[in-house]
Amino acid sequence: MGCLLAPLEAQQAQQAIFPPITSWSLDKEKITLPGEFQGQIDLLLLSFREEQQNDINSWMSTAQALQHLNFQFRYYQLPVAEKENFIFRWWETSSMRSDQSDPEALHWIVPLWVDRKKFFQSLDIPNDKQVVVLLVDRQGKVLWRATGPITPDNRTALMNAAGVH
Repeated sequence: MGCLLAPLEAQQAQQAIFPPITSWSLDKEKITLPGEFQGQIDLLLLSFREEQQNDINSWMSTAQALQHLNFQFRYYQLPVAEKENFIFRWWETSSMRSDQSDPEALHWIVPLWVDRKKFFQSLDIPNDKQVVVLLVDRQGKVLWRATGPITPDNRTALMNAAGVH
């Protein structure tokens, strides 16, 4: 039975597609995803809780290196939260913006205010306990995924999936 699950999970991962979402980056640019991701392939660093920022940070040097090695590649930090009222969203977004010391990074951080249940279903995310890292194509199709902080194995797998050896 266990042998049958691995191919099914792989098939589901291949079918996962980033859902259409319109949001605003921290530099106040409106962006509709996945259509306006700027790379031919994009690395999406999804976090669900404030305390997961260290896990996101563990991926940053690899994401930045890939962006320097492959001009077709971009990465985004996507903090994912449940839809809230405008005042709460403004407060949270302003707080995230003020926490950023690098103004260049603001464009690549896009808070997503979504129906988390539907969002998780569309991307086959089981829960919000770990960060989720997705490599997607221009249409938002998930090409590769990992969870949690970066490890040497998933760093190597990401580099291979992104075409950098």
